[in-house]
Amino acid sequence: MHVNLITTLSGELAERISELVRAAYATGDLLPGLPVADGALADAAEVHRDLAAGQLLWVAWDAGRPVGTVGTVRAVRVTPELWEVRRLAVDPTSRRTGAARALLGRLEAAATAAGVREVALDAVVERGNPAFYARLGYRTVRHFGAADKPLSEVHMRRAPDTPPVPVPHEAFPVGPGLLLHWRAVAEGTSCRLRLLAAGERVPAGPETVGVDFWPGARAAELALVRATLAAGADGEVFFARPALAVDAFCRPRERHPQLLAWWRSPLVRAPMRV
Repeated sequence: MHVNLITTLSGELAERISELVRAAYATGDLLPGLPVADGALADAAEVHRDLAAGQLLWVAWDAGRPVGTVGTVRAVRVTPELWEVRRLAVDPTSRRTGAARALLGRLEAAATAAGVREVALDAVVERGNPAFYARLGYRTVRHFGAADKPLSEVHMRRAPDTPPVPVPHEAFPVGPGLLLHWRAVAEGTSCRLRLLAAGERVPAGPETVGVDFWPGARAAELALVRATLAAGADGEVFFARPALAVDAFCRPRERHPQLLAWWRSPLVRAPMRV
């Protein structure tokens, strides 16, 4: 496998790259029933527009075929000291081959050569992306609700000239606010609700499959969320089914826009769509 920077491309290659991106974003979501990802709608015209706009495009190749991009993958020069990764895509048949790491490695090497101090990206929690980037040394700077869809995102950064040391996931936020601790238990899933005091954090355990957080929430918000959960539960906070079958776990902001999906375990994954 090798990675190269693309500066010009034919219509055929643009179409092959856009097909790759669509396939990558149409499969492999961490949770079921999520809104269609933007990348699943990529087309060749978008690839050409990105290059014409001066954006950078790296492509990973294996046996003469493109298997990944950091792209239509776009790396945008936000400022002379900050580059932003817009889209990373790997063909579903080439996942776990190191293609994604190789693409980001080339992007980061170019950023270092250009004097860039930080590389940044936004990742969707419910799609399971933050855990992957954390393994490559990206640290979470902030959580926020996506303006165009009921999903939670994180803004992550790392210095490209440093070794990609894994960042332990910070599954539990720091209070004040309302914490929802989702756990895999015997015969189903439980959700423990707790108000955190300022500066308080509760450590994750091996049974943790997800965490939600409502910053600044108080007793009234706790009661509201508890009532919402109870409406679909088999007990006060128990669901006699896996977390993937609990709507409140998969899309918490559909019920309460201020309730952010803070973390989801990569061990919880929906079957790939084809």
